[in-house]
Amino acid sequence: MRQISWICCCVILIISCTKKVGADLEGSYSDKALFDSAHNQNYRYYKNDSITILPGTHGPHGTFKLRFNSIAYRALTDTGKLPLQGKFPEGSFLVKDVYKNGVLDIYAYMYKRNGNWLWGEVHTTGKFEYGSKDGAAVCLGCHNQPGNRDNAVSFNFY
Repeated sequence: MRQISWICCCVILIISCTKKVGADLEGSYSDKALFDSAHNQNYRYYKNDSITILPGTHGPHGTFKLRFNSIAYRALTDTGKLPLQGKFPEGSFLVKDVYKNGVLDIYAYMYKRNGNWLWGEVHTTGKFEYGSKDGAAVCLGCHNQPGNRDNAVSFNFY
């Protein structure tokens, strides 16, 4: 009996210590976890173009590259856009890599959870401009504009 209890304790300890913060968005919604996910470089680039930096003249972010996790990417058409009236599925994660003076400075992200978006802007250093608790109030002013596709507006301009 004592040996079984010891084995169970070891298994629980191993499982609880192996979760990497931000690696599994289903279990982690904190700003730290969202930051970890935003700087994940395994996401697919908009129109499969990892080189072009878009001008960002139509919004407040500045020059940027746009990336999608695999869930969001599967919702895009062969032209690289979400269809009109389309919706990103649960678990979609979109990241704008925002550049300042040619250097990656901020990750602006959208993460779909429970049918709603969590929003944020965080510097590559981990310093937050806006986190998931206040991001919607700041971001929806632009992202709600006519023609948006599930609150994504980059498709309107690029």
